[in-house]
Formats: sequence, structure tokens, C-alpha cells
Amino acid sequence: MKIGIKNKIVIMNVAVLLPVLLIVCFITIGNLYKNILNNSITMLKQESYNSQLNIITYLDNEKNTGLPVLLKNMTPFIAKNFSDHYKFRIQLYNKDGLIGDSDKYPTILENKDVVHALSGTKSYIIKKIEDKQYILFSSPLYFEEETIGCFRYIYPLDKEIGLVKNTSITMMLLGILALFLSILLSNAFSRKIVSPILSLKEASQKVADGDFTNNIEIDTTDEITDLADSFNLMSTNINNYILKLKDEKANQKRFLDNVTHELKTPITSIIGYADLLPRVKTEEDKIQCCDYIQKGGQRLLCLVEELLNLSKLNKENFQMDLEQTNLKVVIEESLLILKPRLEKYNISIKTLLFEHFICIDKQRTEQVFLNILDNSIKYSDCTSIVIEMFLMAESLIVSITDNGVGIPKEHLKKVFEPFYTANKTLQNQHGGMGLGLAICKEIMKKQQGDISISSYNGTKVELYFKLLQN
Repeated sequence: MKIGIKNKIVIMNVAVLLPVLLIVCFITIGNLYKNILNNSITMLKQESYNSQLNIITYLDNEKNTGLPVLLKNMTPFIAKNFSDHYKFRIQLYNKDGLIGDSDKYPTILENKDVVHALSGTKSYIIKKIEDKQYILFSSPLYFEEETIGCFRYIYPLDKEIGLVKNTSITMMLLGILALFLSILLSNAFSRKIVSPILSLKEASQKVADGDFTNNIEIDTTDEITDLADSFNLMSTNINNYILKLKDEKANQKRFLDNVTHELKTPITSIIGYADLLPRVKTEEDKIQCCDYIQKGGQRLLCLVEELLNLSKLNKENFQMDLEQTNLKVVIEESLLILKPRLEKYNISIKTLLFEHFICIDKQRTEQVFLNILDNSIKYSDCTSIVIEMFLMAESLIVSITDNGVGIPKEHLKKVFEPFYTANKTLQNQHGGMGLGLAICKEIMKKQQGDISISSYNGTKVELYFKLLQN
């Protein structure tokens, strides 16, 4: 049987409160009964002194008459007189037994209390007679320093027991009321506790069904609020992670499609010219077919090498050969390699450089500069390139700006994706596979740096190199 948290809280409170109420009731009723009994006995003791004085006074006045005769003849009158005064039954005893009784019914025989009183000690017992409780209080009767008998108070406890019963009923009703109020308050309190938990349950079910967009707003100023915040954070992170996985899956599909297309083109060319080669007759045509086959094979080899480089860079365990290197020297050596091509296309270079050593992989950083400058030469149709270095916060920034045609805004966010090319016509004209910037991005990330591209009246590439902290 499944029991909810709310019912468990209610049951727990009832299970705690009920024994407490019963214990309090038993202790209270017990103490009340005990106190009432003690008060009654104290009252009877006090009255016994008065009765003793009255009887002694009477015996002194009539002592000329024989004491035994006097007691036997006058005790019924004395018992009746005392009973009328105290409003309860009185008995008188001597050593021979009962000699006076204010009431004949019910019959109450001699008990231990009388025996103790006749021996000179006050005593009492509590006895049930015909479904009623009585205190049988016996006190010695002294005359001239001699115990001549005793008198017994037969005190009914009807009022006291009635008070105890009424108190018990009142406490029982109050206990039931307290229990009922406890159930109501526990139910309301547990509902307040369980309500946010139910909200979390519903939200978790939605998460289980694949909906990660719902956030829970709970303000209970306790641990449940912290749990809701953690749940919201978890749901948001999962949603972001799933979106990232979807993007990654889309990127992988696009990458696979691009790789397939890029591999298919040279392979198709190689197969086509290989099939054509046996059928050509002139030596010139054979040479031309072989030339196309060689170019296709070379392009295929370059593509495979670029893919291998990109794959290596994407691996977490790939190690860069980092060393303290003068970045100005790396830039100047890159320009020196490209100098013939820059002169061929009449592209002027302006540099604002300064000496600065930084921890980088020299060879791969040079590869980054060569790739960026090569892109400017082939695709920007520029006439000048400006390269400058400057320090900012924790980075050394190298800015490479050309005055070419620029890159449309819709292509800027995708230029670092493998095989992505903003201008397919120029790519077909000058060659290239769209892997250069993707490789540059990975090289910069491996050096704890970054790269960004913007386009306004030309193209601006910024390389961020992390500075060493002293």
C-alpha cells in the first residue's frame, strides 16, 4: 500500500500527539484523584480532633455514670448527632465491637482500620461498597490517657469521583479536539510542504518526456527552494547540452556531406581520366590524361592530409610544441615566404610590430599567419594589408586587415566550419577545400588563444595570444 508524504506527516503527528495526550490525561487524572483523596483525608483528620474533644467533654460531664454503660447507651445518639453535623455516616466501636451507627444500611463490617484505631493509631482504608467508593477513616477515642474505643467516619467519594469523571470527560473532549486540530493543521502544513514537491514531480515527468523548457518557481525559503533552483539549473544545462548535441550532429552531418563531396570530385576525375586513357590515340592526349590524374591525386592527397591535421588538432591528447618565441619574427618570416605572391598581385604590406616573446608553437602559429594571408591574397581582391600588434588586458592581439571585398554578414558565423566557403566561385578558381580557418581556430584554441573575423570595408582578422602571468 502506497502512502503519500502528506499522509505520512499527518500519521506521524497523530502518532506523536496521541501518546502524549494519553500520558498527560493519565497523569493529570491520577494526580487529581490523589490530591482529592489527600484533601479528604486531611479534612477527616482535622474533624477527628473536633470529634475527640466533643466526646471527651461529654464524658467528663457524665463521668459519674459508669463509663461502659454511658458509652453503650449514648453512642447511638452521639453517632447520629455527629452524622447530622458532618452529613456523612458515623460509627463508634469499643473493644467488644460496634456500639453506635448513624445508619444501618449498607452493612459495613469491622476492618483493619478499626483494629488499628482501637490499638491507638489513626488509620483509613478506601473500600468499594455496593458500587460506591468510601473512605473508612477510624480514629482512637481517648479518655483519661486510655483508649476506650474509636469512632469511624464513613466518607462517600461520590462528589470527588464525579469531579474526576467530569474532568476525565472534559480532558477526553479536549484531547479529541486537539487531535482533530492537529490533523487539520498537519494536513494544511503537509500540503504546503508537499505542493512544491508535486510541482517538482510534474516538472521531472516533463523532463523525462523530453521537455526541458519548463522552470519551476518555488519560494519556500528552505531546502526545497534550493532543490528547485538546482532542478531548474539541471534542466537548463540538459537543454543546452541537447541543443549542443543537435548542433554537433548537424555539424557532423554537414562535415560528412562536405567530405563526401570533396572526396568525390577528385576521385571521379581520376576514375574518369583513367577510363579514358586506354582509348586515347595520340601521345599528347595521353600526357594530358595523366596530368589530370596526377592533379586529382595530388588534390586528394592534400585533402586527406588536411583532414588528418584537423582530426589530430581536435583530439584532447594532442600536444603542441610550446616555447618562448618572438611573435614579431614569426610574422616577418611568414611575410617573407609570401613575398613573391604579394608582389605578383601588387599587394602592399604595412606592419606595426614590436618585439615580444610569447609561449606558442612556432611552426603552427606560422601556419595560421600563412593561411590568413593566403586567404586575403586569393579571395579578398585587396590591394593592401595592415598587420599590427597591441597589448590589451591579458592578451597580445595581432590584427590583420585588408581592404578587399569583405565577407557577407550571413557567412561570418560559419567561416570556421570545416569545408565552408563564402565564395564558391573563387574557391573553384583558386583552389582550396575550406579547411584552413577551421585548422587555424583549433591551433589558436590549443594555445589557449582565439581568433575572430569581422568585415567592414574589407576583412579584419584578430588573433588573441594569452600572456604569461608573473
